[in-house]
Amino acid sequence: MTPNDYSDSLHNYLLTQEQSTDDNDRLFYCSYLLGHLSLAASTEPADCDLLDDSVNLSLESAFAVDRLSDADKAGIAALWTETANTARKPT
Repeated sequence: MTPNDYSDSLHNYLLTQEQSTDDNDRLFYCSYLLGHLSLAASTEPADCDLLDDSVNLSLESAFAVDRLSDADKAGIAALWTETANTARKPT
């Protein structure tokens, strides 16, 4: 899978989750991750692992300064893991 295909898969999964949830927390987590994913993808990483690393670093940096609750940080991290695992599954 190319980094662009992977990025598209991640993006599409988050959009689908965002559009299908009635949970305000999950809606927030999706939009939060979409922003970080867009920034990471704009650097045009050479492979999928570098894209993951870039998103993870972006989240770590943001978590250090954003005034998110521990529950929100955990929810965002869990959704990111779910998203990445889903995007890497063969179709």
